[in-house]
Amino acid sequence: MRMQSFSQSFKIVWKGLLVTSLAVAVSGCSPRKAEKESDDLTVEMPASQSDPGRLTDGPITPPDVDLPAPEPVQMTADAGTKAAPAEIPQQGDSEPPLDWKEWSDPAVVLVVSGQQHGYIEPCGCTGLENQKGGMARRYAFMDALREKGWSIVPVDGGNQVRRFGRQAEIKFQATVTGLKEMGYEAVGFGPDDIRLGVGELLSVAASDADNPAMFVSANVTLLDPELMPSVKRIEKGGRTILVSSVLDPDSLDTDSGDEITVAPVGEALQKLKTDLAEENDAFRVLLYFGKEESASKAIQEFAPDTFDLMVVAGGFGEPGYKPDTIEGSKTKMIVTGDKGMYSGLIGLFDDGSMRYSRVALTDEFKDPPEMMQLMASYQEQLKALGLEGLGLRPVPHPKGDQFIGSKACGECHTTAYDIWEGSPHFDATESIVHPPNDRGDIARHFDPECLSCHVTGWNPQEYYPYLSGYEDLEKSVALHGNGCENCHGPGAAHAAAEREGSGVAADQLASLREGMQLPLERAKQKCMECHDLDNSPDFHQEDAFEDIYWPEIEHYGMD
Repeated sequence: MRMQSFSQSFKIVWKGLLVTSLAVAVSGCSPRKAEKESDDLTVEMPASQSDPGRLTDGPITPPDVDLPAPEPVQMTADAGTKAAPAEIPQQGDSEPPLDWKEWSDPAVVLVVSGQQHGYIEPCGCTGLENQKGGMARRYAFMDALREKGWSIVPVDGGNQVRRFGRQAEIKFQATVTGLKEMGYEAVGFGPDDIRLGVGELLSVAASDADNPAMFVSANVTLLDPELMPSVKRIEKGGRTILVSSVLDPDSLDTDSGDEITVAPVGEALQKLKTDLAEENDAFRVLLYFGKEESASKAIQEFAPDTFDLMVVAGGFGEPGYKPDTIEGSKTKMIVTGDKGMYSGLIGLFDDGSMRYSRVALTDEFKDPPEMMQLMASYQEQLKALGLEGLGLRPVPHPKGDQFIGSKACGECHTTAYDIWEGSPHFDATESIVHPPNDRGDIARHFDPECLSCHVTGWNPQEYYPYLSGYEDLEKSVALHGNGCENCHGPGAAHAAAEREGSGVAADQLASLREGMQLPLERAKQKCMECHDLDNSPDFHQEDAFEDIYWPEIEHYGMD
């Protein structure tokens, strides 16, 4: 049940509240190697504005295909009836798409993103040239659009973070700062955003007449529906664009609580259908967080004639080369893809046509200083808070032992130590203190999401330290680098038992030795805790471990 008195008090306080902007965040790698940066589709829109959603599908293809274009397929419907679904040609059935850089001047361009999932910049672990995404590149891309003189409307489907806790809260606030810097007009919510709680969300999403906000939702209520709009009206390039968003409750993995309510999608869409019924001259956009199948069914059942475009965030993989037509509706659907690796462009032209292009955020787009300063400020915040301020407390390792560092291992395992010392694992900590790429002026050794694989004695997937694991550069010199114990487990008891005069019984000594062994068949899985798909996409190619990675560090037993 909503606490009405608190809601009323909050609205009064909010009018005088100054929310301090935080800086931008990090942690993310976009896995696949760079592809052609854009693919686009032209869709003809009728000249009449009485039903701007009726579209004609024109040429579409993936890149580098040179085939004759078929005749466009017309989709028509009488006023007040459902539009007949168009037969969109399959990929490869038409001439190569026109690159967005070659578009004739559109009246307005929607720039679409979503499902960033915490990946604010590619980490560079496998080379920035091999990774897509990052808010800095998105900023540079939008700058390129503005330099062409285009009117742009950036919108986002939501899910800016992927974890919760103090660092995720800072990252969310920082991301919002970055979105404002880029001029976002409308932003929805994802399930991971909701987990941050009502206070964190209201600090950036609540709005009133004197304090307009980016966030919009037709079915997420933060304390009181008056604190956030259900529809955003945007006037750009002589066009009216109406944007709303919905969050599918089925995508929530935790209870949103009493202070955040998430209404059923059908209920929200029926209300939007009524509210937008007279807005025939506007281009109407729905941001939807959830599965594509659920999104399509919701439109078919509740609002087949309401929206011209639906942007779906929440899926994985890459966006398609073309929009999908939702059968039985006039709505075109595009997806954002995962981890902010792509931006989508929807160009609306004066001749009534609409063009779509997906754009890979590769290293073609150079990091602008404005965003890099935000990222540097984010790292400074993490430094100021420290691990304790971020709520990270060391926990016992599952083996119940202590870390002692790779040099101690090398007292007996001399060959293995020499191999490690000559590998990139040895320099792992140095590589985040002084990153060896064009982002090298921003140190990241105060960031738990980087430390977890670049020091010894941390959980690599959950981003927390173990007892006796790495604390900081000065206190933990012996634990610099991704050391032996990250794979074999902490070795203090084993090392002590091996010293002359230890008095350890033979059977216990054998047990300790066995406990440090890592059979080769398990080694690959252990390696993938850091060499995951985000950080090392090449590691996951067939036989890459056996043929490339293991031979570089191959070592056995005492040798």
